[in-house]
Order: sequence, then C-alpha cells, then structure tokens
Amino acid sequence: MKTNLQALYQSEGYRIESINTDGERAQVNLVWDDRFRPRCERCGEPARINRKTKQPALDLPLGCASLVLVIYEAVQGFCKECCAYHTVRPLEIVEHHRATLRLMRHVSLLCRWLPLLQVCQVVPVTPASGYRYDRYILQTELPEPKLDGLEAILIDEKYIGTKRFLTLVLNARTGELLYLAEGRDKEVLTGFFTKLAPEQKATIVAVGIDRHGAYRNAVEKHLPNADVVFDKFHLVANYNEVIDKVRRRSYREANESERQFIKGQRYNLLRNPENLTHSGRKELNLLLEANLDLNTLYLLKDAFKQVWTYTYRRCAEKTLMGWIDLALDTGIGELQRFATGILEVKDQILSFCKHRITSARIEAFNAVVARVVRKACGVSNLDYLFLKLRQESLQN
Repeated sequence: MKTNLQALYQSEGYRIESINTDGERAQVNLVWDDRFRPRCERCGEPARINRKTKQPALDLPLGCASLVLVIYEAVQGFCKECCAYHTVRPLEIVEHHRATLRLMRHVSLLCRWLPLLQVCQVVPVTPASGYRYDRYILQTELPEPKLDGLEAILIDEKYIGTKRFLTLVLNARTGELLYLAEGRDKEVLTGFFTKLAPEQKATIVAVGIDRHGAYRNAVEKHLPNADVVFDKFHLVANYNEVIDKVRRRSYREANESERQFIKGQRYNLLRNPENLTHSGRKELNLLLEANLDLNTLYLLKDAFKQVWTYTYRRCAEKTLMGWIDLALDTGIGELQRFATGILEVKDQILSFCKHRITSARIEAFNAVVARVVRKACGVSNLDYLFLKLRQESLQN
C-alpha cells in the first residue's frame, strides 16, 4: 500500500512511515529520510539539520476517508554559507494554515462555484479556514492587474445594497478588472490613477463613462490626452427616462377614458420592438395612436440609436445633429431638454466612432458582481471581493 501511495505523497527528502485509517478518517505519517540533507533556499547548498519537529496538516480526501491528516517532520536546516535557518516541509504545506497547497487550491476552486458553507459540507474544513484558504490562493496565484499597454478603460458604479456603491475600472479590450473601491465620487478614482506611472497613463487613449457620472473631472485631470466616450447604453437608458416622464405626465393630464390606453404600458414603451409580445404590440399601437407625444418619442428612439451604427464620424455627426434638430422642433419640453444636453456633449458621443467602446463589458460584469455578492451574503471585506471579482474577470 505504501508503494502505491508513494507517488501521491512524494516529496523530496520524505518517505511514508505509515498510513492509518478507520474508513472515514486517515492519518499519513511522513518522516525525513536521513540519506538527504535539506538545501538552503538562498544558495541551494546542503544545510546542516538543526532540529526536527512533528507537525500536522490537512490534505485532500483519500478514498472513503474524507478527513486526511498528514503528520510530518518539519526539518530546520542551518546554512553556514548564508548563516541562515530554513525549514523544509513536504507537499508544499503552508505553515500558518497547516494545510497542503493542493487542499487549499481545491477549496478555492469550490469557493468559486459554491457558497462557503456548502464548501464546508464537501470538504471537512471550518468556514474560517475555508475563507483563509481561498484568500491565500487568490492573493498568491492571481496575477497583478496588467497596467502596461492599456489602450482604453471603462469606469462605472455598482450598487451592492445598504446604501453602498462600488466604483469599478475594467480594461475595455479584455474585460480584466483593474481597480475596485467603495464610493462613486471623483475622489474614488484617485486611488487608481496614482497606481499608474506617467508612461502607463500616456498609452490610455479612451475612457468610457456614464454621462451623468461624477468621474469625468477626475478623468480629465489625470488623463488630459484621453478621449472621453459617453456610453451608448447609458444614453439610451437616459432617453428611456424621458419617455417615462412624458408617460407619467400624459397620465396625469388625461381624462378617465384616455388613461386606459396609458395604464400598464411602461414596459411596452421601453422594450425593443423585437421583444414585444403580440398582445403587447397591439396595446402599444393603440397607445401610440391615441397619444402624439409618446408616438413622437417612440419613433425618435430608434432614430437616436442610429448614431452608433456609423463608422465615420462625419456621417454620425450629421445623423446626430439632424436628430437634435427634430427633437428641438417637437415642442415636447422633456425631450427638448434632453436634446440640449446631448448637444453639449456631442464630441464625447461621437468619440465612439474612433474608439468603438461601450459599457457592454462592464454592464455584463455587473451581473457577475451581483452574483458574487449574493453568494457571499453581502460584502464584509473589499480586498477579498476584489480578488474574487478579478478571478472572474480573468476567466472570461
């Protein structure tokens, strides 16, 4: 049996002394082979054995034994050349966690898919140990954020409950999470920009943000040569808010017979036409025939989206300016105010033609954030949350 399991517990300088099991638990005893001498981790030369100490460590399940304890001799060596002590342990056992590295990696992998309490039902560790294992593996094995050669970044906020917001920064090309901090004002981004060297800032040519976000001043201060790109999806969402304002106003001003056409039509107005059901399309047509303002807004919505179908800036600008003229001529106050705001940020909208970035990546990543936070039943440690989210962003 020792021979068959030798490969599983193979470690330089160690041999299996005995394996004891009662079916549910197992104990593997490893002893130092005196034919070997520990090597100094600095110079690699053989070191003199100073002392041996028996220590325990948890390991992966073995057959039917769900709980496996490895008892090994920790060998402390002394190198005369370096005048330094060095302790050798088998199986890449992490001293302060008293567990093998392969067990910690296994727990960390399970923690990606399961809540911690369910992981503890699969592997016999406590929730506190499972948390420490997962965090250690993520800290030591995840690569640092790649800040060299950044071309474009996306910045957005995410609400995580209890009046808490997070600011996220993603690589617009790869989707890698680069930065996370609590809050959503311009000062939150200072922590990210201070991480960037001048030559790293110089490579960033585009930043995708929300038009109504508080990030623009920080971006223009730290990245004066980068183009700000206002996101298409946020702008369309802003336009949908205009439609909803007009719908509510129309409902207030309508008489009892007219209100029957407006009531319950909010989502039919905001949905894309291809997502409407047959009955929803029929009800929406009745509403649009009865309400001129909503009909106008509904038609101009598709025309507004056409701006992002162009590759050449001149064509996109012509379409956008034509749309703004139409919106201003409608006489609908809510729409006129929106169109005036669009005119003020025309350049930031048209920057899309050059850089072709949207918030699609970061909006999709917001769903990942929600899933990770929900699985963890909230957020208690932002550093750990950053590691978990980086793990997800690098897997996609």
